[in-house]
Amino acid sequence: MNPMNRQLFFQGFRKQLRAALSDERAAAIWADAGREYARILAADPAIKSHKGALALPVVALWRALSSAGEDAEALLNAYGDRLGRRFAGIVHALTCIPGVSRLLWKRVDSIMDRMSGEAKGYRRRIVSKPPDMYGVDILSCPYHELAKQLGAERAVLCICHLDKAYMKGFHHIRYERTTAVSEGAGCCDYRLRYDPDKD
Repeated sequence: MNPMNRQLFFQGFRKQLRAALSDERAAAIWADAGREYARILAADPAIKSHKGALALPVVALWRALSSAGEDAEALLNAYGDRLGRRFAGIVHALTCIPGVSRLLWKRVDSIMDRMSGEAKGYRRRIVSKPPDMYGVDILSCPYHELAKQLGAERAVLCICHLDKAYMKGFHHIRYERTTAVSEGAGCCDYRLRYDPDKD
């Protein structure tokens, strides 16, 4: 069985691939990505427990797309954008419930620590704390580090695209990020502000 079929996060990409290419070509690339994923794990089984293991299917897809002569970066980034917009809608609906965005803002420190703290494999520098702004520079990301280790550093840009799109969905919380380590910058510069006028 193709191990990519168990990667629920990327099932939508499989559909996108069929829409962008022929069914036959998409199926061949998907099968090749499955073989690539299996090769990566066979070469280093411990890699599956890496904190950035979500990057494994992305790297496998990147390699399969590139081998097939497709623009891996454009296809994967488009998927990240689309999936991020879908998540943004869900985030927006949830944070429109009265009091939810204010509660999130009160706990932004601990939420961000759970999502991107050292326990999750990130290195970061806190720039500022509420009430004015929560600012954090992510100095290294486990997804990027693993993709770089596997020789496909730019493969994880699709995760960055997803992140940037869905973070814009918060009601009353304004989000900005202008740089990313996966794009060669020194950090991912997350800046969040509470703004009662933001829909």
